[in-house]
Amino acid sequence: MSSDQPPRHRPSHAAQRVLFGLAVVAIGVLALLDNLHVFDIALLRTFWPLALVLWGVSRLVFWRHGSVMFSLVVIGIGAVLTAQNLGYTHIQLRDWWPVLIIMAGLSILLRAFIPRAGDKAGCIPATTLAHGELVSINASFSAISQRNDSPDFKGGRLSSTFGGVELDLTQAVIAGTEARLEISARFSGIELRVPREWQVVVEVDSTFGGVEDKTTPPMAGGPRLVLRGDVVFGGVEIKN
Repeated sequence: MSSDQPPRHRPSHAAQRVLFGLAVVAIGVLALLDNLHVFDIALLRTFWPLALVLWGVSRLVFWRHGSVMFSLVVIGIGAVLTAQNLGYTHIQLRDWWPVLIIMAGLSILLRAFIPRAGDKAGCIPATTLAHGELVSINASFSAISQRNDSPDFKGGRLSSTFGGVELDLTQAVIAGTEARLEISARFSGIELRVPREWQVVVEVDSTFGGVEDKTTPPMAGGPRLVLRGDVVFGGVEIKN
């Protein structure tokens, strides 16, 4: 490939704002038409799942760093819910929730054998370096990659909504015997790297999501990293 060809990056903040603004305008239009009784059906209650379809499609088209499987699942959920609201399908969602677990497992398998598109296209967000003893990352409709090498690490908070977070702590040192990291992942993915001598304790609640601990437990007792929080329609992966 020619070195003159510019790499493909994730959408700029302006593009993200345009997509988000269009979604808000569309919701407002549906609500207004509902209140004016322009149509015989409740538009907002009927077509709100199309927001999931739009978000999934935008991830496939623009968000090359994201999981293709996750995007397809989001699109499928939005399409099924819309069809359900229109009366075309009669699915008991409580009977079909295990499908989400199956799709999550397939996504894990695909990631094990197929490199992510972003790894080849060079569109992984630039990694920033932090030195503070507490991390504070909030990714909303964005992707953030950070490396922390604090010699006195105490924990912090990772929050992601419709986005992604990568945090590398392999060069950090825990202050004392324990550090606590609060995690909130909603329709998002969080990847966490820790040193091999750390013990990872997972105390995270998950709803249609999961936490995968791939770390190797240390032979001798080492400092503990305690993870707390919640995962909703998302995933957290911890590895060395």
